[in-house]
Amino acid sequence: MYKNINFTKYKYLTISLSVILILFGFGVTFFKYGGFAHSLDFNGGLRSVVELPLDKSRADLESYFKTNNIEAVVILLEKEKNIYQLDIGLGSIPQIQSIFNSMERDSKELVTSDIDRLVLILRGAFNLPKDKILSADQVGAVVGGELAEVGVTLLLSTLAIILGYLSLRSQFKFALASSIALVHDILFTVAMIGFFQIKPSVPIIAALLTLLGYSINDKIVVFDRIRENSHGKDNLTNTNVINVSITQTLGRTINTSFTTMISVVAIIVGGAVELYDFAFVLLFGVIVGTYSSIYIAAPISEIYDLIRKKRKLV
Repeated sequence: MYKNINFTKYKYLTISLSVILILFGFGVTFFKYGGFAHSLDFNGGLRSVVELPLDKSRADLESYFKTNNIEAVVILLEKEKNIYQLDIGLGSIPQIQSIFNSMERDSKELVTSDIDRLVLILRGAFNLPKDKILSADQVGAVVGGELAEVGVTLLLSTLAIILGYLSLRSQFKFALASSIALVHDILFTVAMIGFFQIKPSVPIIAALLTLLGYSINDKIVVFDRIRENSHGKDNLTNTNVINVSITQTLGRTINTSFTTMISVVAIIVGGAVELYDFAFVLLFGVIVGTYSSIYIAAPISEIYDLIRKKRKLV
């Protein structure tokens, strides 16, 4: 005798709620903010690697950029040598040009690009000799566009491979439900990225791909249990089989999600600042993936069966 928690009772409500929240997230992203946050990886900008004097720190860099209204991401590359990577978006180029124009004439050199202006500003602000500017590059929007295209291609290819694999390994309805749930997870997470204006980057793409792998594993476990319980359980309806199967795997789902979240929270609490966005996206994705395994994926497979039965009756 299985304890039956009716998870699918409110399936239309949970699916509708997800759709509404996703649309709300994208609505805020595009109508309030005008799109996703600008990032150097995807939108282009200026990138420089500098070696600061040992009496200078990240706080000095961040304070300088904040005082001059320059939006910059400061990344510590090598602690012993005090080497930092500075990423500055295109939106801050006018401020850089303004600071450069206000410099003393005798401190100016012949420059032809914004990255040269940035280098001269950094040298003047932190008394850096030329050899302490380890690299300076201007990343174009074309490169960012190519990176965005590669990221989207990776996500779509992964979804297609998962759909094909599950179609061969189990029933098509499970593959279809899993794929729809994975799309739900990605859209929900991307809407959250836009809502909180988290800057898209290569680590964010890595977090989304990690989310796909984590989420599909949980869904496979649930659908395997549904498939097992479907055999020799003629006294149970399809809805009861789904609810019983989710109940049986609920403990594993919660324990797996909880232990994963502990690891991600550890990154947030004790990890480098550069990993915060990656960790926050992954944490949110784990929560959404767990939710979708219970309230999106399994109910969709039930809806698929209901639609097929109605078509047979017609």
